[in-house]
Order: sequence, then C-alpha cells, then structure tokens
Amino acid sequence: PATVFGGDHNFANVASAESFRDLVPIRGYEALSPYINRVVAGEENVLTAEPVRFIEQTGGSSGGAKYIPYTDTGLQAYTDCLYPWMSELIRRRPGVAQGHSYFALSPVGRGASERVGARRLGSPVPFAYFGALRDSLIQVSAVPMDLRLLSDFAEWQRQTCLHLLAAEDLSLIWVWSPTYLTEILRAMQRDAESLLPELADRLGAVRPADVVRRRIAALEGALGSSQLSAIWPRLDTISCWTDASSNGFAAALQAQFRHVFIQSKGLMSTEAAVSFPYGDGSGCILASQSGFFEFVDDSGANYFAWQLEAGLTYRLIVTTGSGLYRYDTQDMVEVTGFTGDTPRLRFSGRIGMVSDLCGEKLTEAFVVRSLAEAGLDHRTYSLLVAVATPHPHYRLFVETGPGPAVEVLGGGLDHALKANPQYEYARRIGQLGPLRTTGVDDLYGRLKRHRMKGGTSIAGMKAPVLLTRSDAALLAALGADKEDA
Repeated sequence: PATVFGGDHNFANVASAESFRDLVPIRGYEALSPYINRVVAGEENVLTAEPVRFIEQTGGSSGGAKYIPYTDTGLQAYTDCLYPWMSELIRRRPGVAQGHSYFALSPVGRGASERVGARRLGSPVPFAYFGALRDSLIQVSAVPMDLRLLSDFAEWQRQTCLHLLAAEDLSLIWVWSPTYLTEILRAMQRDAESLLPELADRLGAVRPADVVRRRIAALEGALGSSQLSAIWPRLDTISCWTDASSNGFAAALQAQFRHVFIQSKGLMSTEAAVSFPYGDGSGCILASQSGFFEFVDDSGANYFAWQLEAGLTYRLIVTTGSGLYRYDTQDMVEVTGFTGDTPRLRFSGRIGMVSDLCGEKLTEAFVVRSLAEAGLDHRTYSLLVAVATPHPHYRLFVETGPGPAVEVLGGGLDHALKANPQYEYARRIGQLGPLRTTGVDDLYGRLKRHRMKGGTSIAGMKAPVLLTRSDAALLAALGADKEDA
C-alpha cells in the first residue's frame, strides 16, 4: 500500500537518487515529527508500508525525547553491520571468543511491557540487533539478561558488578559510551569492601576454596590499583565509542587496561547504522547496505557516497528502512580514506549548539525550555556549562547571590532536563554526575571578559544559555573557583 509520506512527496515519480533528492527535502526531527507522532499513535502506512515493530527513544529534540520507529528492515540494517563486524573481530582477535562477554545494549530499568502511545517502547527481546546470533550471545553473557529489568539502579549496578567480578574469564566488553564502563569500574572500586565478601560467598558455593581465595586476593589488589587489567586477565577487547567527545574517556580506559584492544564502534545511533569497524585504515567503513546516505559540505553542496573526497568533513543525511527520509542527523563525519570504493568515516562531532558528554545530546532549544520550567526565564541570566573532567557533569551558573534558592533552581533544572531520556538515563546510572549550581554576580560580564581575553570581538558577542565545552580557566572566570568544583 501507499504511505502517507510517499503520497505527500510523490514517491511514484522517484526514478533515481537525483529525483528522490529533488522530491524530498532534507529535514530534522522537528519537521518529521508530525508523521512520527501518527506512527506512535498506532497509525499504519504513515512512513513505511512495512509494519512498525517497536519505538526507540533518544535525546536531542526541543521536547527532550525523540521517538524513532523500527521496522524489520530497519532492524536488519544493524544486523547487516554486526555480522561482518563480529566475524572480522573474532578472526583478527580470536581471544575475544575465549571467554564470557559483557554486552550493554539495553537501557536499565525499562519494563518488558513499557509503551509510548499505542506502541511498544523498545525491542521485546534483548540483543534483537544480533539476529540469529542472539541465542549464542546470551549463552556467553557474563551478566544475566533479566538484570536489565531491575528498576532499582543501585541494585542493578551492584548485581552487575558482582557478576562481572565473578567472570574471571571475561574476554570481551561491548558498551556504547566509555563512561558507561567507567562508572561500573568506579562502583567496583568504591564498594570493594562490601562486594568482595559477598562475591566470596557466591563463588564458594560452586568453586574450591583455594580457587576462591586466589580470585578474591587478585581482585583486592586490582581494585586498589589504577591499573585494572588484573580484574580480567583474559580481557582482549573493549568495544566503545572513541571519537569526538568520547575520545578522552576512551583514552582513560586504555590507560587502565594497557594491554587491551580498544575498538572504535563507528557511528551507530538510534536513528541509523552508519559505519562499523571493518578492514584496514583509520575510521570505520560506511554501512553502504544499511541505508541511503548523503553528505553536505560547508557550502551546502550535496554529495552521494560515491562522490566523497578523503580528508573532507561533511554533515550526514540518512534515509533508513524504518522511515526516516533524508533525515538530518546533525552529525559531522570526516572521510579518512576508502576500502575499495567504499568511504571510511570518523565521527567528528555534532553541528549547532548541542551538548553531548555521554550521548544525551542536549539542544540549546531544549535547555532554554528547561530553564523556563525551572523558574529561570530571560529576566535572570543563566548559563548551563558542560564539564567533561574529572567526571562528566553539568554546572548551572545563575546571575544571583549564592544560597539555598540557587540550589533549588538547580534541582528544578535537573528535573526538567530529565525529559531528555538519555540525560535521565546517564544521570540515573552515574555516567553524568549531579548537576551543580553556582550563584554569581555579573555572570554575563564574567563570560564577556573571559572571551575578550581569548580574542573574541565584543561586537557580535551573544549571551548563550549552553556551553558545550569548558576548561579550568572558563570555570574559574565564571566563579566556580569560589565553591567546590
């Protein structure tokens, strides 16, 4: 049957990539949302003739949450990347298949029957992206699948730590953001005094006493050190994001696990499977069979994948089997080279005012709305600053004196920001630390003077509400040095 979107855009007249480009404009989530809202409400044949199996959510819209439909074809696009990806990883590094694995693929605490509108929220089964490999992966998983259903985060984290510490033969860790793993490791070290006795009791029920003593002794030494390789002597590979804002966090993991291979995940988002690690050379290979990809350069010129040039950076536009047509991802990718005729890409960041410390993608429009909800409107200048080190968190600066009222405003903003599901999730599992609040006088003046020292002209200087990067000098200039940073 025809689709609503296809009818609105004359799909009957699409005869080539060029005519498709002429008939369908590039659009972001906000412009596509009227169609997506109809899908979420349960209507069929809106974006795809193929049935929608479930909805996934991510952050990045002015409303906080983006809802992305998934069809079987859309899901298969990820599977088509994962099969060659895993096959080559095992061929090149057979050690990854010599023990248990840890896969962190699903949000913690999501109920098995959770819904949005008339649709199921999330896949009904874990590891759906892995297709026929799913059952095999469940068998080698170091952590039981049902742990993801725990609604109590502290209990989920504790049980995850215990299962991972018990898995002496762990050989592969597969996460998205490196901060996800960093937070688990931090919990292991922080709670070692209570975790290890409980682990000893568990292991004692199934292993000889001398084996248990050796394992606990090894863990005591490893968890008290900055070098964590001894936790899992057979750990071969950690697969995680390594590009753009994740680069520093991945490097920190490499320092903790010096002899472990840190594999870049390429560009796999909720919206699209774009690139994955395969072949030789820097960057990751374009998932050319998993969608239709277009690339826009700084001048606004549009290119197809076969027209790209190595060394240049482009804005990524995707068309997917789940019904995103010429969707503006706001992602920037650098072409690092080619494998045969297929481009290799490296994610280089997001355009526009978007903060993305741990995958939360806070847009400036969403922050403006959240500030208003927290009682911080334009009459009081407020500035939200992303702080990457030593632990990712956000800091709210408010042009007012310090005091309890400022902390209340910060709590209100933190609550409002949790309308973004990725922010809420990162806060809940500890990837993002608590939002901190600082009340200062002459906030805009402080920011202006700091920028003028850096050479910024006062003529075009604006008063932002969101800064996506910060350093010690900026934080000190804004007044953070007066409080515990």
